Amino acid sequence: MTSPIPEHVLRFWRSLDALFGRVESTRWGAVVTDGRYPAVWDANYARIDVDAADLTLAEVEASLLPALRETGTSVQHLVSFHPGATRSLLRDLEARGHRLTWDLVMDLVEEPPVRRTSRVDSVPSGPELWSRVRESLALFGIDDGATIVQLAAIERDVLEPGGKRWFCVRDDEGAIVSLGALLVLGEVGYIDNVATFDHARGRGFASAITTRMIRVAQAGGASHVCLFADPDDRSVVRMYERLGFRGAGLLAATRGPVARAPISRGDRGIEPR
Repeated sequence: MTSPIPEHVLRFWRSLDALFGRVESTRWGAVVTDGRYPAVWDANYARIDVDAADLTLAEVEASLLPALRETGTSVQHLVSFHPGATRSLLRDLEARGHRLTWDLVMDLVEEPPVRRTSRVDSVPSGPELWSRVRESLALFGIDDGATIVQLAAIERDVLEPGGKRWFCVRDDEGAIVSLGALLVLGEVGYIDNVATFDHARGRGFASAITTRMIRVAQAGGASHVCLFADPDDRSVVRMYERLGFRGAGLLAATRGPVARAPISRGDRGIEPR
């Protein structure tokens, strides 16, 4: 049995989704789509955020598939905040060949230790930042050209206007060697995109950037700071634990090709928000 995700994390996620093109409410959560970014599955997906043990894959797809076809996306993506209650639905997608992944939600519960750290600078929007952001996506296993272009466009055109800020550590020549981003929505600060390029690892840069972003979030009024980590990457999880974060539940996500079975739009059962 998985622990429930903290309510403030769900509030943040809903606020984040509201920055995108279309959010259509359902009894079990929402369908989020943005036709500007068909190659980005995180911008075109189903969010299951209600503990509905009777929820079936057929019900979700009745709402999701027509919306995905309108955007032209080829990836069917679901995120469940209640993987225990939706176990049957997730198994059905796995049986279809969809990939199941997990994110460990980590919540800041202690202040990070005070120590001498590397200099961390904020990075203004511009060619330097977006070039380095595109290059950093490869560190997360993203190498498809269209996806990289559209992810960078989301950062620049959606998330930056929404308040997302970037921070970095530079080498002696001034080049960015480690970076991370902070987005505060409401009273929740979300730490994202923390990455260090291979040649600069092992020097504490990611910890220094994360610590700086915690301080900035708190100074800006955030009463919660959270992030997501791969639960199987123990070295990363331990790093965040040393900075005061603790595991606060698991999110399940699935990804696979959009199902082809035709579904009438009249059967979607969606209440436009």
